Amino acid sequence: MPNKDLHHDLVIKILEKAGWTILKEHRFLSVGDSSDDAMRLFIEIRAQNVLGQVVLIEVKGLLPSPVHGLMELLGQYFVYQTALELLHDLTPLYAALSLKDYERINDHILVEALLQKMPIRFMIYDEEREEIIKWMPPL
Repeated sequence: MPNKDLHHDLVIKILEKAGWTILKEHRFLSVGDSSDDAMRLFIEIRAQNVLGQVVLIEVKGLLPSPVHGLMELLGQYFVYQTALELLHDLTPLYAALSLKDYERINDHILVEALLQKMPIRFMIYDEEREEIIKWMPPL
């Protein structure tokens, strides 16, 4: 089983506080033609809201280095999104990012250019108030 991100448990708590049901932690994906060549991936959270909407959420932090964290976030998100497409899984994938981390990278010219090339869905949350700030794009 993969390691949990530092904020994994906090994001679970925030989702539940907002009325979400956690359907699965560590959503398993297997991509490949056979068990010998399969690549196994784990997306941290599969959750459902009261309206029945289901999302997949990968929790990321940008510490200790925002640049390294951003590269890891983009790479991991791109791999997961591609795997979901290969498996014909249309469940929206979101990257959960704290408000502090989001503010560290928001409006930076490099980040804007990267997100134009590789759009990412974000769930921004406030660590201190333990609440979801916004879904980008909205659900």
